[in-house]
Amino acid sequence: MLTLARVLALSTSLCACGVFSPSDADTGSEGASGDDSSGQGGDNSSEEGGDDSPALPDLPFCDPVSGWEAPWSGLEDEIAAIVNQRRSEGADCGSEGTFSAVGPLTMNPALRCAARVHSRQMVMMEFFDHVTPWGEEPWDRIEAAGYNYAAAGENIAAGNPTAAATMQQWMDSDGHCANIMSAEFTEIGVGYFPGGGLGHMWTQVFGRP
Repeated sequence: MLTLARVLALSTSLCACGVFSPSDADTGSEGASGDDSSGQGGDNSSEEGGDDSPALPDLPFCDPVSGWEAPWSGLEDEIAAIVNQRRSEGADCGSEGTFSAVGPLTMNPALRCAARVHSRQMVMMEFFDHVTPWGEEPWDRIEAAGYNYAAAGENIAAGNPTAAATMQQWMDSDGHCANIMSAEFTEIGVGYFPGGGLGHMWTQVFGRP
């Protein structure tokens, strides 16, 4: 029987907290949240050209985020590159411990779908949490995207417009840093979506099949 490692961490410009659970027990953490109302968002087309990243799974769950604007997917790729740079260097994650250098993560289309869906959800519905107002959890999104996992985790962040600033935001928070540096994970998905009261929404989804 597989033991599922589930990790959650969330961050805004003003606060951060992280939670770790090594079992099947669902875990949540508190963060800034908005009204359950429609926020700003873009459509799935772009005058600047479409997303040239590998195709997302051909599933209804992924359809709303399958055509992404090129600048958004570029920011996602930049996050993944910085993650792997940090993993190659090792890091001191404060209360979570010191992490030695670890291998890179591969961008996985299913995890990317799950990450994009959640960033878009948080902007469109004006909330900031791992769990949606209708009760959908990270594990639900990961499975809906067609990814079967032995270990999974999620980081969310809001407020910063650049990949570098958002990554620093995560690295400065013990729980997020630990997710990024964890040897439990071999794959990653990143989702960026602009708009809403917090301006910029980011999700990292980590996994190991």
